[in-house]
Amino acid sequence: MVILPPVKPFQEDQTTPSQTQCPICIQQFTNGDLIQPFGLCFHEFHPSCIHSWLLHGKISCPVCRMELPITLPR
Repeated sequence: MVILPPVKPFQEDQTTPSQTQCPICIQQFTNGDLIQPFGLCFHEFHPSCIHSWLLHGKISCPVCRMELPITLPR
């Protein structure tokens, strides 16, 4: 099971200039868009983009390739 950090609203004044667009679809984030931080690297994506990435069996960040920690169900 993959556990991601909570989704949060994008706020342009609280982000770095390099994180103003989704690295998967290359669309700009706008204030109020929901964004999904990823694993321990916290790169940010549109939730639908990163969920599609994960559904295709990929478990590493599309930006830095850091792998997500996987937890096994009990």
